[in-house]
Amino acid sequence: MPKGLIIRDGVRQLNKIIGMMITQELSEVGITMPQISVMRKIKDGPMTIGQLSKDLYLSCSTVSGIVDRLEREGYIERVRDTADRRVVWIHITNKFEEMANSIPVMQKEYFTELIKDLSEEEIDKIVDALQLLIRQFEKRIEERT
Repeated sequence: MPKGLIIRDGVRQLNKIIGMMITQELSEVGITMPQISVMRKIKDGPMTIGQLSKDLYLSCSTVSGIVDRLEREGYIERVRDTADRRVVWIHITNKFEEMANSIPVMQKEYFTELIKDLSEEEIDKIVDALQLLIRQFEKRIEERT
């Protein structure tokens, strides 16, 4: 089998496994994968719909719909920029913080715990390979835009 297909299949399988793990935990609190993707991005600081769209590789209308649902649930809020009223920042709320603290996958230590049995050398190899793949894929996206 060509190595490109092996990489593709490996990425798909890993994505599927991680998705299943996350979905199991999120279903307990009624949150979807797209919603958690948005919330994880803004956990570190407010972002605009445009920034979220770019970072998540989703259309602005898709992100806006996700944000609408999260806002209705009280997990996030929209706040107009004081200097430029055209800019709307998406902020997390206290309700989000409470919910996030109850879900293991939302914790920074989650993946560290999953790889604890790997050696430092193995972890470094994985990190290097992931960074290389990401750079290559981003380069491909840039070439097509």
